[in-house]
Formats: sequence, structure tokens, C-alpha cells
Amino acid sequence: MLRRAPFALALASLLAFASRAAADTKDTKPPVVIWPTLVPAGDGPGGAPLHKPQPQTEKDVFAHAQELDATLRDAVQDLGFTLYVADAGPTSGHMRDQDLVERAARSAEAGTPEDGTWVVSPRVEAASGGDYVVRIIAVAPRGRELRVRVETVPADSVSVRGLVMLRDLLTPTTAAQAALEQEREQAARGSAQGILTPLRSQGRAVLAVNAGLFGGFTAYSAQRASGSDDPRVLYPLLALGTGIGVGGSLLVADEWDVTNGGAWFLSAGAWWGAAAAYYLSVGTNVQPTDERFAWAVGGGLIGVTLASFTLTRANMDDGDAMLAHSGAAIGLMLGGAAQLIGQGSTSKGTPSSTGMGVGTAVGLAGAGLLATQVTTSPSRVLLIDLGVGGGALVGAAAASPLIFQNPTPANVRGWLSSGIAGAIGGGVLAWWLTRDGGVAAPKAELHLPGVPVPGIIGESVSRTGSAPVYGLAWSGAF
Repeated sequence: MLRRAPFALALASLLAFASRAAADTKDTKPPVVIWPTLVPAGDGPGGAPLHKPQPQTEKDVFAHAQELDATLRDAVQDLGFTLYVADAGPTSGHMRDQDLVERAARSAEAGTPEDGTWVVSPRVEAASGGDYVVRIIAVAPRGRELRVRVETVPADSVSVRGLVMLRDLLTPTTAAQAALEQEREQAARGSAQGILTPLRSQGRAVLAVNAGLFGGFTAYSAQRASGSDDPRVLYPLLALGTGIGVGGSLLVADEWDVTNGGAWFLSAGAWWGAAAAYYLSVGTNVQPTDERFAWAVGGGLIGVTLASFTLTRANMDDGDAMLAHSGAAIGLMLGGAAQLIGQGSTSKGTPSSTGMGVGTAVGLAGAGLLATQVTTSPSRVLLIDLGVGGGALVGAAAASPLIFQNPTPANVRGWLSSGIAGAIGGGVLAWWLTRDGGVAAPKAELHLPGVPVPGIIGESVSRTGSAPVYGLAWSGAF
């Protein structure tokens, strides 16, 4: 037997007197469906999925949920509504907001007019200090708007506050306001849709800036390839190339809807494609050297072409564009390291450009393909980049005695391999830490505990003594 607070019963009786008096002079109100109380009630990310509380594992929450269910069902009838008791509530996996709206659009039972029903979904969740979060969600008959009341209340006031919150949601004023808002929404759809429609080609500015810069670079490359160094030729060419780039980008933005993510994705294809082609021309010793700029322009045009084709097959957001830039940068780093492993020496200071060019091209193409298959956020990509860079530093620092004491080709290769392994391990660890731990979501969300702590993470021993190794540690509860 459930025990409800006497004050809740008294308040329900008082509300019943007023509502029944008004019900005698008004038409029959639409029926109300009360779904069983669900948990959790909070809206924090990463929480458990909605479910009915279990008496074995959630004893206290289960008791308050049962009490709230009984109180709300009595209150609905006391307010003059018809409680439809045949609805047992949603099944597992059908407790979303959209399910509430769809249920409100259907009639209470077969054979009745399709006027819809009120649908009420109470939620309760334990909070700190013995309090409880109570959330009441209601959808008007055939409505498309969720009306929500949420409060944090003491344990002995869960049913009382739930009753008051339900009364506020089901009052005639609230219902009239919901109907008025629905009419306004329909009128807005039929007339001026420009207010609700997102701006077209939001990436216009990004596209214009990158196209203008690439047009100027193309003009400069043409001037270098011609063998002329006359500034009277260079400056008009720069102005012409920049103008053609900006003008062409504006025409493209008027013809197609270019988003910010799409514009940055195109810039990745242009600039990283140009970098890959330039490094390949340097690595293959293209002569004369001025022709290497023409290689860069050709690589950029190929990158833009492939990026444009990709955009015709899939929509790219900011996270996808960041992924493309990140993949090219990581490919550049790993390609250079792989080239040094082949040389077995770092005495030249910088690796051969062939490895950097191939790595950039492979990284750009691979990240571009990956962006068509996954959805992530820019912050997560940056954190994975941080993991790759930090892992490379940790791996190189751990293997640093190999090159400080006896820098043979084998030791140099071991040191470089350790850095590459650290980069891969750091990237995988960062990906694992930032993975979405909850139910599948349309966007990858960030759940990274702890904080970064810079400082000394090790010691490097050389012939002249020891030196501290500075790096980045992570401190926090996992």
C-alpha cells in the first residue's frame, strides 16, 4: 500500500473542487495518458538511458516513482480530465521525445475521433543531499511542442510538487497557449519561411578567402614558371589571380549551398594537395626549381577536384573538415619519419621531401574518405591530435638514450620507430578516452576526465650528464 503525503491529498481535493465546478459548464476534455514514471530525470550528457526504476537496484527511486504515479493519476481525474488507463506506457527503446509527440497525435482508443490525447511522462531521479529531481513532460493533443516543468525537491515533497507541476501543464490557459503557438507555427510555414530557414552558403567568406589566396598563389607560380622576376608583371598577375579566385568562389556560393565545413574541407584539398605535390617535386629534384610551384598548383587543383567530388556524395561539417586537415598533417609527420628510418640517419636535419609528400597525400586521401563514414566534433579531433603529438614525444623521449650514447643507424631507426609507435599509441588512447560512452548519438561527444599537467615526465642520460625531459601528463579519475 502506497503512503502519500496528507498535504498532497488535501491539495488534490481542493483542485478537484474547482475543476469539477468548471467542468459542468464546459465541453468534455480530451483524455489523458499517463506514462509510468521513468528514470533518470536529469539532462546531463552520458547518463543512463530512460527506463522504469527497478525495485531491487533502485529501491528508493522505485518507491517515489510508484507514489508519483498514483498521485498524478488521481490528480488527472480530479482536474476534470478522463484518464485512459489502457495505455501501459512505452516499451524499451520507444521513450524518446518523438515517441511522446507521436502518441499525442493518436486517439485514445479505436473508434474514437482522431482528436489526439494529452500525454504526460513523469521522470524522477535522486540528487545530492537526499533531494530528488522531478521532471514532468506533457504534450497537448496533436501538438508538436513538449511542455516541461522540472524542479529539485526534498524526498517528502516529490508527489506534492509533481501534482502542482502537472496542474500547471494541464490548465486551460496552457492548452490554449499551446494551440495558439501551433497556429502561429503553421502560419509561419505558409508565409515567411525565410525567418526560420538557415542562411544560404554560410561558408561563403571562408571559401572566398581561400580561393583568393590560392588564385594569388597560382598567379605567382605562373610568373615563376615563366622565368620572369619583373615586379611590373608580378603585381598585376597577383591582383588578377586573387580577383578570379574570389569571383569564382562567389559564383559557386550562389549556385550551391556551401557550408563552413564544406568550405574548410575544400581548403584542405587545395592547400594540402599543393603541399604534397611540392614536396614530391623537391624529393624527385624537379629542375628548374621554379617549376616546382607549377607542381604545387597542379596538386592543389587535383585536391580541390577530389574534395568537390566528395562533397557531391556527402555533407561535410566542421568536424569532417578538421579531420581532413588533421589527417594530412599527421601523414606529413609520419611520412617524414618513415623516410628517416629508411635513411638510418638524422644528420641532414630534415627528411627527404619524398616521404613527406607521399605521407601528406596518403593522409589527406585517407582522412577524406574517413570523413565520409564517421561523424565527429572538431574538439575531439584536436584532442586526438594532442594524443598523437604527445605520444610521439613520449616515445622519442623513452628511446632517447639510443641516439645520445651510440647513434648508429640501427639505434636511430629504433628511436624513430619508438616515436612512431608512441604517436599511434597516443592517438588510439585519445580516441578511446574521447569515445561516446552512452547510447549511439548523431554526434561524437567528448567525455574526457581529468586535466592536463605540464612538467618533467622523465630524465635523459647523455655523455655529458643527465637532463630533464619535459612533457604533458594527465591527472584525474578515470
